[in-house]
Amino acid sequence: MSFWDMLFHRRQRDEELDEEVQAHLRMAAQERMEQGESAEQARAYAVREFGNVTLVKEVTRDMWGFRWLESLLQDLRYGARMLHKNPGFTIIAVITLALGIGANTAIFSTVNAVLLRPLPYRNSNQLVRIWATNLRLGSHHDVASYPDFADWAAQNHSFQQVAAYSGRSYNLAGGDHPERLRGSRISAGLLEALGVKPALGRDFLPEEHQSGRSREVLLSDSLWRSHFAADPHVLGRTVKLNDENYSVVGVLPPHYKFPPNEPARLVVPLEPDTSRGHGFLFVVGRLKPEVTLARAQAEMSTIQKRLAQEYRQDKEVGVELQSLQASYVAGFRPTLLILLGAVGFVLLIACANVANLFLGRAASRQKELAVRASLGADGSRLIRQLLTESALVGVMGGALGLLLAIWGRDALLALLARNFALPGGLDIRVDRWVLAFTLGVSLLTGLIAGLAPALGAAQVDLSESLKEGSRGLTGSPVRNRFRSVLVVSEVALALVLLSGAGLMIKSFVLLAEVNPGLRPENVLTVDFSLYGARYTHTVTRAATFEAMLHRVSQIPTVQSAAVVADIPLTENEDSFGFSIEGLPDLPGRGRQARFNIVGPGYFRTLGIPLIAGRDFSELDGAGAPGVVLVNQAMVRRYWPNEYPVGKRISTDNKTWFAIVGIFGDVPQMGLKSNPEPEVYVSYMQDPYQWPYLSMLIRTGPDPLKVFPAVEQAVWSVDKDQPVSNPMTMDQIRSDSIAPPRVMALLLGLFAALALVLAAVGLYGVVARTVTERTHEIGVRMALGAERFEVLRLVVGQGMLLVLMGDALGLAAALGLTRVMASLLFHVLPTDFVTFAAVTLLLMGVATAASYIPARRAAKVDPMVALRYE
Repeated sequence: MSFWDMLFHRRQRDEELDEEVQAHLRMAAQERMEQGESAEQARAYAVREFGNVTLVKEVTRDMWGFRWLESLLQDLRYGARMLHKNPGFTIIAVITLALGIGANTAIFSTVNAVLLRPLPYRNSNQLVRIWATNLRLGSHHDVASYPDFADWAAQNHSFQQVAAYSGRSYNLAGGDHPERLRGSRISAGLLEALGVKPALGRDFLPEEHQSGRSREVLLSDSLWRSHFAADPHVLGRTVKLNDENYSVVGVLPPHYKFPPNEPARLVVPLEPDTSRGHGFLFVVGRLKPEVTLARAQAEMSTIQKRLAQEYRQDKEVGVELQSLQASYVAGFRPTLLILLGAVGFVLLIACANVANLFLGRAASRQKELAVRASLGADGSRLIRQLLTESALVGVMGGALGLLLAIWGRDALLALLARNFALPGGLDIRVDRWVLAFTLGVSLLTGLIAGLAPALGAAQVDLSESLKEGSRGLTGSPVRNRFRSVLVVSEVALALVLLSGAGLMIKSFVLLAEVNPGLRPENVLTVDFSLYGARYTHTVTRAATFEAMLHRVSQIPTVQSAAVVADIPLTENEDSFGFSIEGLPDLPGRGRQARFNIVGPGYFRTLGIPLIAGRDFSELDGAGAPGVVLVNQAMVRRYWPNEYPVGKRISTDNKTWFAIVGIFGDVPQMGLKSNPEPEVYVSYMQDPYQWPYLSMLIRTGPDPLKVFPAVEQAVWSVDKDQPVSNPMTMDQIRSDSIAPPRVMALLLGLFAALALVLAAVGLYGVVARTVTERTHEIGVRMALGAERFEVLRLVVGQGMLLVLMGDALGLAAALGLTRVMASLLFHVLPTDFVTFAAVTLLLMGVATAASYIPARRAAKVDPMVALRYE
């Protein structure tokens, strides 16, 4: 019995074997014989293959009745075998896609952790932030006063609970040395609104939120473990916080992270504050299930208008509702979405490159596809097979990309966590959503990359393709045009990315060159706070500061030291309204200025120049006449044509302070901010009894080395005073520009990857064109064409594609870079210099990519080329 008779005999015994399987077996046997195997070996292979297909058919039909599963497994098996036979093609395609998919997975995992993953609270979608707003500043979000919060909670019908909290630092005494801890003061019902129950002990009782009650504290899980050794009998123990005794009533669960961006390590009850003008609270509410955010907003606006009329409040105060999650991620959303769009462009470029690879591979498989078509496979069958192979490449690229994303996760986490105060501790992990995203992107990318070659293969011309010496699938004008379109698209996408990265890099360079108005080198900063009965009066506080500064100044390497409430460039600020003696108050909110509390030597320690007058001195004490210092921005705004030294200002029209000096401007809110009017008050005459102060110490190189000596100097004055957060001013200056630096770094990295991929894609197209036109080039050279003319011909073809891509890319960049306007500093989104620079860079790289194959074409031997097929 012959081989084909045996096959038809088996088909008679199994009437379920369809014509498609028969055609596949014929093709497989013929392929084996073309590879040099004997007819006997080919027959054995076909019989074995026939058995495998039949077994799968029977099992799938019996279990599910899905005949398509059998066909899919057959396509997968055959596609895997074909990819295995072409390892060079497979490796290049998989790595190309892995780079794009890996970058997308890494950024999406961050987007998922920050923007998409719900906050770790019960039904967090019902939690709402209730802001007090400043309508004069365009609904600027602000903190609320206690009376406003109490009225909002009592008068609304939209919320199940309305609660408030305020951050505060606490000095923890005892142990090996005192420590400063981040804490929160919370109102009754906050833990209930968050859906949090203490893991040990109880929540605060309603009466414990009243003034004058005994003091209670809830410990975080981390504080309980680190300072109390996870002692289950910690309840009832006394803890000394800010020089006062607190009783431990409970321990919070390990998952408690509130506020999300700066989780508190301990929680105490919030006591009432009767001042309706003292805003210090963040208010949180839990909506009732049937109430929408818009409905709650309308009700709260009505309540606030009624309060404004009842208490004659400033009509510029309003109220605005925002989902709790949105309130924490609003500042990061534009940055993350821009980065996600950037890696999306990288993936599209990678996809275009792989599509070009598949087009080239289709040419080498021309005869195979023709044989399959001649044996009965229709166009849809060929398309399905080729798409299966491209999907396999996509999945393999996705698997490798996922590994790259996991491998780079720690580096990305460290980069973002150090430079952004992201909520939830920035827990970037590969969860089910990230896996689903990666799988979906992998399949979609593979299918898109293989779609065009598959559609072209379905239209194969049998009579032409089976001829020896036919020019091949990719030699047709349609395929050549499609390859050109892919390259033009790659260049356009790369130019958009390069433009965005160029704008961000230029913006960062300009920001880094801003003069901060001070000399940050060799300055150490440390934080401390003076609390308790010992420090209730300015005189005793000032005496303690004096003693600490004296001890610190005795350290051998210390040149000068001073204290300040708000360190420059940290975005910490305080402001007040004031009157000028002899001038009527302005209507509305009156004159406004920032204020800072400093001591003698502050400006000398930071190198801030004196413009006029004098600095504070030890004579400006509590019993001396009140004096203040101002900056140049203050003078420009309120005394533009006068000399203000000697003039007096007041915050209450009772106590007056004379201006004795003018100093240079310092951008308190960071290098990106413009100097605002600022008043400096001496800590020796501090009317606010400010508890939080920092010490600035100018010393020698490597200021952090002096920190242990500073600790000992402070503890020699007050053994219970923690000295925390040692940083150099250079670090603070660097941190103030960290977000734009990270943005420039990541965009630059993705743009460089896009540039390399686009150059590789252009090189591949030009190289293939040279290969296909070898005969033509030989004819030209035989007819007298010089090598330079061949170079110009080939390079010109590549550069034509680049110019078309540049034109499309510039048009797209002019529109898309506008979304970056809020991230740029002194750079327009349409900056001509940047666009010109990145265009020239792209053209230079493209010229190099075209020159390499052009140089090879110019060296073609005409005699060899004339015989080339």
